[in-house]
Amino acid sequence: QPWAQQGHERIDFDAVYRIKDEGFERSQVMETLGYLTDIHGPRLTNSPNFVKAAEWAMARLTGWGVANVRREAWGPFGRGWSNEKFTANVVAPQPFPLIAFSKAWAPGTNGTVTGDAVMAVIEKDEDFGTFTGTLRGKIVLAAKPPAVEALFTPTARRYTDEDLQGMEAQRIGDARRGGRNFAGLQAFNRRRMEFFAKEGVLAVIEPGTGRNDHGAILVGGPRELRDATAAPQPPQIVVASEHYGRIARTLDRKIPVSIELNVQNRYHDQSLDTFNIVAELPGTDRANE
Repeated sequence: QPWAQQGHERIDFDAVYRIKDEGFERSQVMETLGYLTDIHGPRLTNSPNFVKAAEWAMARLTGWGVANVRREAWGPFGRGWSNEKFTANVVAPQPFPLIAFSKAWAPGTNGTVTGDAVMAVIEKDEDFGTFTGTLRGKIVLAAKPPAVEALFTPTARRYTDEDLQGMEAQRIGDARRGGRNFAGLQAFNRRRMEFFAKEGVLAVIEPGTGRNDHGAILVGGPRELRDATAAPQPPQIVVASEHYGRIARTLDRKIPVSIELNVQNRYHDQSLDTFNIVAELPGTDRANE
């Protein structure tokens, strides 16, 4: 057998212990993560934060003596994007600040804008006609408020044999997408946003959580807008579920809600390619491998 032909390689236990000691006693993991997350912040691909974090990482690797630190380009990926300012406040009937974030690659509001909130949930083709000509100057709530259930069950549990068999039989993607046509959902959502833009809405807001996310704020983005030639879409904002629900319930009571937004986003088109950072640990006796 190949293993027998290769013979037994001598294990350098001293080197193993030195590596373990370095990791347990002088680890740089938290320091490195702290600079990448706390100092450089979000690092959306091709954003200025992404580039600055990459430069820091290259300098760090070089300082550690790692060999041949370099960028390796790939692409095209598309244009970069960054958020430079974000404020979102309900101003009537009672003022309060919203916990909210801009979606990545969505446009900004071109200064401070104020508009009335309106519920406009479009789930099928027939719904487009319902809202045609009614949304100009509005801030659209584009989804029904999610039912965020109280979490009383343990976060960990033992699966039964039947549970495990069911998970094994489940097709990849079904758990998050319910087995539906994900590409079709993406295309329909793109049509919705292009429709809202044509109707002249000031912005679209959506809840940032699903039924089983326990109130977490999950922020994605219209990736198609990485292409500068894509059809226009409106500013898109993700709002914490408790605030989104409060707005929706107020509207249900036929009480007007006014929202003020100032979202300053910027696109970065200097390069449509992006890159990975690669470095080498050449070793000694096996450096040619």
